[in-house]
Amino acid sequence: MSAATDSPTPLQWSIDHHPSDPVIQALRRELIAYNIATAAIDASRTLAVLLHDAHGHLRGGIVGTLWGQCVEITYLWVHPSLRGHGYGSRLLQTLEQEARAQQCRVALLDTYSFQAPGFYQRLGYEVFGVIDGYPEGHQKIFLKKRLAPHGR
Repeated sequence: MSAATDSPTPLQWSIDHHPSDPVIQALRRELIAYNIATAAIDASRTLAVLLHDAHGHLRGGIVGTLWGQCVEITYLWVHPSLRGHGYGSRLLQTLEQEARAQQCRVALLDTYSFQAPGFYQRLGYEVFGVIDGYPEGHQKIFLKKRLAPHGR
């Protein structure tokens, strides 16, 4: 008997074109639990640096996850009216500074060819991977940066 038929109960497959947040969060929790058990690193946290106007409206921000002496940047956005004025650089540098203070040694992120790969490269990020045709006619670009220890 094969391992696939040794299951005590039959498994049911489904495709969900609109998975609920609780389902997504359950999968995320299970994957994180596996990562923690396997890597023996259980300290993970999300960090955000936010930019608001005088009325409290969000005008920019950056979000990253700190784990295993790395920060993985998942979002960086600046309102179109504020782009080109250094706010994106300051958001990124502030997150990097906090990541260093939390003992992170590497920053990682991905972007698309139609977003801002040159912006990140000007700030010291180097490309370590590219997927052509994702989406069609464009590239998904993976970048990293070594973070010097805090205070150096």
